[in-house]
Amino acid sequence: MEEKQIAEAITKAHKGISQYLEIMTLFPNVNASDDADFRRKFNAFYRVRQRPPEWYTKYFSYMERHKGSKPSFDDVLDDVYELTGRYEPSFSSKLVATLNPEQPVWDIWVLRNTNTRVPSYASKRKVEQAKVAYRIIQGWYQQFLKSKDGELVISVFDRMVPAHTKFTNLKKVDFVLWQTRED
Repeated sequence: MEEKQIAEAITKAHKGISQYLEIMTLFPNVNASDDADFRRKFNAFYRVRQRPPEWYTKYFSYMERHKGSKPSFDDVLDDVYELTGRYEPSFSSKLVATLNPEQPVWDIWVLRNTNTRVPSYASKRKVEQAKVAYRIIQGWYQQFLKSKDGELVISVFDRMVPAHTKFTNLKKVDFVLWQTRED
């Protein structure tokens, strides 16, 4: 990655950076299971939509119950499936990353930029395959954060974002990956 490309990605991510800061500032101080403002902001930032009301109730109640802990992606994926009856790797990862900002999110741009293959939704083994895919994403981040490119992303982010100390290095890279898209 080149510095110009990183700076452009951070500029594009400006709104999301502000939204993320607001969510992560609110989260420790609200009851996620019933705080409408937090839920609305979380849903808008992570684009959680088109789920039945009971799905949101179960999802945010789970988030609130696990506040202060660092559950694994594997456990959350299994638990969300058990609670909601839905296979939700993306939303499971976003819950994990909210509870533990040292963990990555699963979204189309992160998957593409980490060259991680998505399990087919039709696969009978998709849950286990998603767990393997998430470990691949985690491994990619571990390597990238140690690389010169990773150091450059963090350096540019720190220079461009006044509140940079409120972000984990992984989250700084996340914002760049979310905005690094093929034309």
